[in-house]
Amino acid sequence: MQNVMHKAQELAEAILESNVYQRMHAAELQVNKDEAAVKAVSDFVEKRQTVENLLASNNLDHEELAKAGKAMEEAEKTLNAVPLVHEMQEARQEFTQMMENVNRILRLVITGETEEECDCGGDCGGCSGSCSTCGGCH
Repeated sequence: MQNVMHKAQELAEAILESNVYQRMHAAELQVNKDEAAVKAVSDFVEKRQTVENLLASNNLDHEELAKAGKAMEEAEKTLNAVPLVHEMQEARQEFTQMMENVNRILRLVITGETEEECDCGGDCGGCSGSCSTCGGCH
């Protein structure tokens, strides 16, 4: 068990030292230092929260939801127009992809299987039972 924990720590350190993580971390720091970027992020988060609250409401007002949705879309456009935010989003995507690849490698080594997409559509009649769509129903 101690060996596993040691290797996990080594993996975590390797991730922190990777160019992909370093790029993402630097982009996040830059966004947090930029007043326009911080305002755009907080405005979008606020508008998204408003939409989520309306959707969770027992008395859904469709007109109010439409207004809030439009305001959120405008905030998202403003957010995406900030170059530092765009860089951060790209860096986060690259980091997410790297982590998904790490998880695929772990899954392959541990189980001998890769996560394959299948066309069963949840029906399971035409799959081998090892896909993520049906959860391995065979």
